[in-house]
Amino acid sequence: MSAAWSGVQRDERGSVLLLGIGMIVVGILAVAVAVDVSAAFLQRRALMSLGDSAALAGAQSIDLDSYYANGASIGTRLSPVAVASAARRQVGIARGSDEIAIESITTDGITVRVRLSEPLRLPFFGSLRSDRVRIESSARLDYRTAP
Repeated sequence: MSAAWSGVQRDERGSVLLLGIGMIVVGILAVAVAVDVSAAFLQRRALMSLGDSAALAGAQSIDLDSYYANGASIGTRLSPVAVASAARRQVGIARGSDEIAIESITTDGITVRVRLSEPLRLPFFGSLRSDRVRIESSARLDYRTAP
């Protein structure tokens, strides 16, 4: 009976070590996934902030002649050329990466819409993908006149 018992004991030898190594690998993978998800969230938030600042810069580029003549009335509109120029200038000033693309800057005279995109950069799993994933952000700002 003791021979059978020692055979079972010999078969289990080292299994705790394998289980421990497996737990360490799972823990490292969990940390890597958490770091990559956090990096993606922070990168998108920074892109949204840049889009917001570009939309604000565009909305502040009102037709000054009309504004000085009429004040902030319904006749004061946003100039599409001035909006695009101010928004592009803001993106150029605040841009942290040369890979940020301005997808569109549009205005109808009252509303400014800015769409930006950039490649997603992940610290751990970013090199596993051959095609680059892009994140997008859009911002909208309405120019409101005085009542």
